[in-house]
Amino acid sequence: MNAKDFGAFLAQTRKACGLTQADLAAQLHVTDKAVSRWERGVGLPDINTLEPLADALGLTLSDLMHCRDPQEAPLPNAEPTLEDFLTMLRRPHSIDWHSVRAALLCLSILLAVWGVCFHPGVLAVHWHGLGNGDFRADGWMQSILIFPLLLALECFFLNLWRLFEQTGYFRHWGESDTVLTNSLALLSPGVRLVKFALDYFFFFCCGLTVPFCEFLLIVMN
Repeated sequence: MNAKDFGAFLAQTRKACGLTQADLAAQLHVTDKAVSRWERGVGLPDINTLEPLADALGLTLSDLMHCRDPQEAPLPNAEPTLEDFLTMLRRPHSIDWHSVRAALLCLSILLAVWGVCFHPGVLAVHWHGLGNGDFRADGWMQSILIFPLLLALECFFLNLWRLFEQTGYFRHWGESDTVLTNSLALLSPGVRLVKFALDYFFFFCCGLTVPFCEFLLIVMN
């Protein structure tokens, strides 16, 4: 099965269910642009999205994988296999970054609550070196202000990371993205390496930075 066939079947089934692209995207916690890409055959859903997608469309996973109308007679040996998954997605199972972002947000909330409740008052938020290995604070802020601000910043960074991930870390300009995707497919090992690097760049820079700062504030005050 290729992406074009899957996209045409997805669009037909979605319309038959009376769903817009935005409705389906909201159920799957993705953007409507992601659904549009699937339906145009530009990309395929992540392996973790297949089962929720089948449920949203009222299909079995087997029907979705084989692009089969549930009203049709079932095919023999139609249950999806691991080979079907790998052939369809053309990539190995990847980290569930949605769960990672949820865990990082929970960690940031926990640290923010800890900081406000157990470190009330003024906190040192900036230090400078004295040249002898010691540091002196020269900037302060109320904990009830700094921790909510950091939490809001974490929410912004995580949402930014989610948006970049859902667009495949590059923007699409009309139908020209099909040409771009086909070109990148020729360099798939390099593309996967770049995506791997970007995933971990966003993990450390947009995910861990704020919780680390919150932890540092708690420890140094």
